[in-house]
Amino acid sequence: MQDPNADTEWNDILRRKGILPPKEKPNPEEEQIVQQQQQQQSVVKTYEDMGLDELEENEDEFSEEDERAIEMYRQQRLAELKATQLKNVFGEVTEISGQEYIQQVNKAGKDTWVILHLYKQGTGMETFRIGCN
Repeated sequence: MQDPNADTEWNDILRRKGILPPKEKPNPEEEQIVQQQQQQQSVVKTYEDMGLDELEENEDEFSEEDERAIEMYRQQRLAELKATQLKNVFGEVTEISGQEYIQQVNKAGKDTWVILHLYKQGTGMETFRIGCN
């Protein structure tokens, strides 16, 4: 069964027919408290909601706990970036001949990706490289 206190059209019809008891009116004091809480929540901004200018204005208002949290996050991000940097190792763009193909491509290793640009000499495509020097 649905919530009898829910504010739905169906429950309104059931109340008019006398099937559900009349809806209780909330205490005015409780309503004021709820409204005040909603206003406070709308006024308070978290750091994520602030823009750069607002953060600079509130920079002096950061507590020591905030400073520690920011420094921990900074160290964590630096460690992640260093790990990513070590993982992303790129080689070089070189031109190889048919005889070097087996050594350079087939025996490159399982963790090595090889991208080939095949062209025929004299077609002008030998100068085309995919944004690489």
